[in-house]
Amino acid sequence: MAAAASEAHYETADPADFSLVAWFDSTGKQATWSLEIPKALSLLYYFRFSGEVEGINNIQEQYVEQYGPGDYVPLVALAYWTFRIMVGVGLLMILVTLLALYLPWKKWPEKLTRWLKWGVWLIALPYLANTAGWILTETGRQPWIVHGLLLTKDAVSPLSPGIVVMSLVGFVLIYGVLMGFDVYLLAKFAKAGVPAAVEPAAPELIEY
Repeated sequence: MAAAASEAHYETADPADFSLVAWFDSTGKQATWSLEIPKALSLLYYFRFSGEVEGINNIQEQYVEQYGPGDYVPLVALAYWTFRIMVGVGLLMILVTLLALYLPWKKWPEKLTRWLKWGVWLIALPYLANTAGWILTETGRQPWIVHGLLLTKDAVSPLSPGIVVMSLVGFVLIYGVLMGFDVYLLAKFAKAGVPAAVEPAAPELIEY
């Protein structure tokens, strides 16, 4: 279901088309428009232009038969776009790496200097890809907290709302402080540059 939601793939098909861009209704679960590449989803799944890929609607019917009545479809729009952000940023990091290898190889110091100025901002890319992947994982398995065994609604904490809010605020503050130190240290050592080479110490003479 999570895989089908991340592709906004609603009906089981063979071959299956790949949705490149899609828009969703106010519920976030139904696509209203999609630009698709024919047979490309089957190619991604099976490395050939044929092969059945299960759709959201068919999986929903299977889950109703297996687990009883209920809505087992996650928020498709969120899964769809976080998956594309994760993959898109990952591909961008690969291109950045290739460019970082290409410019010194071509010995273009003036272009390399301009590139390095922009490169500082690219530090955020791994964090963006990691966060998008985490959101995809956590929301794509809804409504399950443990798939097939425990629904999220049945795993709600029995704690009072006040305690929940206090713990949330505490976590936000702690991680906010840690992030502040992280950014400070990254900036500090990035500005410091590469340390000067240290002359190797002369070896001590050992008398026998």
